Amino acid sequence: MSTASRKTPAGEKVTVLWASANRDEGVFGDPDGFYPEKNRGQNLLYGAGIHICPGAPLARMELRILIEEFLRGIDTLEFAPNELPERAVFPTGGFNYLPMIIGKK
Repeated sequence: MSTASRKTPAGEKVTVLWASANRDEGVFGDPDGFYPEKNRGQNLLYGAGIHICPGAPLARMELRILIEEFLRGIDTLEFAPNELPERAVFPTGGFNYLPMIIGKK
C-alpha cells in the first residue's frame, strides 16, 4: 500500500520529515548534489507561504558572513583521501562525520 493511500487511525503518532521535501528528485534532480542557485526557489529549509520562518533573513545573513570569513582564511578545502563521510540519521540531517582537509593561509 502506498503512503498516499494509507489511512491513519485517530490518535496515531505521525512524524513529518519536512526536510525530505528538499530531496524530491522530481523537483531537485540529484538529491545529493549541491546546486544552491538552481534549487534556491524550491528550497523549503525556512518554510513557505504563511509558514515561512520570520528569522530566515537573519539566518541567511549570518550564514553568508560565516562562510565568507571561513573561505577568506583558507587556501584549500577538499575531502580527506581514504576516509568516507558518515550521514546522520533521523531526526538529524547532514553528516555525523565529514573528513576534510583545510589548508590555511
